[in-house]
Amino acid sequence: MTADAYAQLLQSGNDLVAQAQAVATQDFAQARALWQQAGAFFAKAHQADPEQHAAALRLGQAWMAEAHALQKQGSAHAAIMWRNAAAQCERAFDLAPEHAPTAMHVASCHAWAQEDEAAQAWAEIAKHLKEQQNTP
Repeated sequence: MTADAYAQLLQSGNDLVAQAQAVATQDFAQARALWQQAGAFFAKAHQADPEQHAAALRLGQAWMAEAHALQKQGSAHAAIMWRNAAAQCERAFDLAPEHAPTAMHVASCHAWAQEDEAAQAWAEIAKHLKEQQNTP
């Protein structure tokens, strides 16, 4: 797959996320469907180039949106989805281990999955990275 095709998949997913965010407060079901469609584009982009941090992270974020939706519905599957999102964000972190926001995404996923030790460890990693970035 060409770099242009990868970029197109990523942009298509980003466009759907923007649409979902625009309607989320009025029509959560429609927003959820758009987030799921975006996730499919991010998954294709990640499969096309598994070494790209952006697609790996955006896929993790799409799974986070799905986990939020499941949690909002009171589904017992929410915790499973949070763990899946954490694992995907960890894959993204492996591709960009200097990226503090990715570490915070992982921490958040673990926190929502009620995996307190993992959440704390990832929050510490994010804090350390942020401090390193602020050091001249």
